[in-house]
Amino acid sequence: MLLKASLLLVISQAVSDSVQAGVRRLQQPLMPALSSIEVTLTPDFNATASLPAVLDISLSFSPPDLPVNASLVELPFAIGNVPCQTYDGTNPMFAVDDDGILDLTIADDRQHNLRRWLTSRPTVGAVRLSMIAVPRKIDITTPIGPRIDLREIDGGLLGSASSMVPLPATPPHHSYEITVCWDLSKSPANASYASSLGEDLCTEIADRSQAIQALQSSIFAVGPTLHRYPPSSQSPEKSQFGLFYFGTTADDPFDVIKLADYIQALFINMCGFFHDSDTRPYRVFLRPSLRGFGGQGFLNSFMLEYFPNVEVEQWELEWLLAHEATHNWPLMDSNPGQVTGADNTWYNEGIATYYQLFLPYRFGKTTKVEFVKQLNMNLQAYFTNPTIIMSNEEVAEQTWQKSAAQRLPYHRGLLYFLHLEDLMRQSSGGKLGIRSPVQQLLERKRKEEAFDLSCWISLVGTAIGNITVAKEQYRDMAAGGFLNLPSSTLSHFDLRVVATAQERLELGFDTASLNSRVISGIVLGSRADEAGIKDGDAIVQTKSIWQVADDISRNMRMRLMRDGVAYDVSYWPRSREKVPSVQVVDAGLVDNHIS
Repeated sequence: MLLKASLLLVISQAVSDSVQAGVRRLQQPLMPALSSIEVTLTPDFNATASLPAVLDISLSFSPPDLPVNASLVELPFAIGNVPCQTYDGTNPMFAVDDDGILDLTIADDRQHNLRRWLTSRPTVGAVRLSMIAVPRKIDITTPIGPRIDLREIDGGLLGSASSMVPLPATPPHHSYEITVCWDLSKSPANASYASSLGEDLCTEIADRSQAIQALQSSIFAVGPTLHRYPPSSQSPEKSQFGLFYFGTTADDPFDVIKLADYIQALFINMCGFFHDSDTRPYRVFLRPSLRGFGGQGFLNSFMLEYFPNVEVEQWELEWLLAHEATHNWPLMDSNPGQVTGADNTWYNEGIATYYQLFLPYRFGKTTKVEFVKQLNMNLQAYFTNPTIIMSNEEVAEQTWQKSAAQRLPYHRGLLYFLHLEDLMRQSSGGKLGIRSPVQQLLERKRKEEAFDLSCWISLVGTAIGNITVAKEQYRDMAAGGFLNLPSSTLSHFDLRVVATAQERLELGFDTASLNSRVISGIVLGSRADEAGIKDGDAIVQTKSIWQVADDISRNMRMRLMRDGVAYDVSYWPRSREKVPSVQVVDAGLVDNHIS
């Protein structure tokens, strides 16, 4: 049931007086009777002069029968370094049930990064919530982070439910019947909409035991300038793929249609590789930004963020989307109580990095020369990373403070899987590779069995016939001591690993400058110093640090401003000190077999 506009006017003042941030009360457990949730998203494109587009969100719960002071819903304060909606002060959350107004109080749990909304009395019958999600205001100094915040783009709205839809705290695999609907009564007649969940006006989440998680990991897009490729007229059945973007693609620094065709074909091949007979679509959403290049995976979908004024090559985008598409399958769950990602990020990002390289080669989407080039780029990115000695725990703590640390799990995980592939092939006489335990862990996930780190180590131990070695290999990697590859690691690809030395990544100034947009901490004698960069220079435009970190041949190109005068600078962001590294070389014949 939706809250009527007139009802909201009546209860607005009464409820806002009762919503008090910072109120801490003992949380009582959520009652298991809460089994049905209806979510209605109403984009309002004529909200106010200062807020031309907002998203009205209504939630209707089946009778939860909650006692006084129970937690009804909760939402993180932030995900990574990106703030979530707060629903307080002048923009509170409203609630009613069968007895009328249901006052809510806010309990902030900073230790667990959660804001909870508590009941002021026992609930009676169904409970209905209403709130307004406001697009985040950003500027050039807004740091790059998880792509989950609600943003206004070309007159439309794009964001993830994880940052704006408060939901009940539930035990694992608790079943919910969740339906999500669009209400376009406040939208222009030409408004289009789409989400990770589907392209219908109403969608019921099929997997009820994972319904909360599915909703939280979904993207929602709506607006009069939202477009689809291929167009709905060419794909009336909403086939396995759709790419969504706002406005036109004329100013984009890449070929949107070519990119869409590439990832569509790759996704279909990936479904076969991971034994996935599901016909659910995969959707890509484009998000232009004021800075940055990268993306984030969501439920059967991906958000690609790019800076229109920064040069990006087509293969970089194909590589990135291949990585994110892989996240639909091999995944590792976190250990109970683990919130930093230290125990599973290396797996989730490392295996996606492994397959983003190997699967396009297997499917004939890249040549052997391209495959070797991209593999070597990843290897050098790991060995020349200035944070290489950090443990996984240290990396998790500093992910959003140090950009180099943010990339370490991707490449460290890749090194782990390359080493494990070689170990498994040796122990099985070439019959087994990492695909075996990866697929077994995936099957456990599909059967709703445990698929965490302990399961993985057990599967690897069984595959190589030595659980002790499996444990030691993981511990070495997690501690930051996994720094080498045997020369025979890729012999089944007719490749040979060779030792070398390469220059360490060194920007020459404090990497925090990329967020503050003002140069600080210039390293005297560095290549940045020699290029004429000085403390206090304002950053107008710069190449992505990930682009120069992954490709050792690239220069760091920046547009800076000093005393009101803009100037361009280009330099090699590397130290003069070389560090031990490895590369692969073609040993002769092509072997396109992947284990």
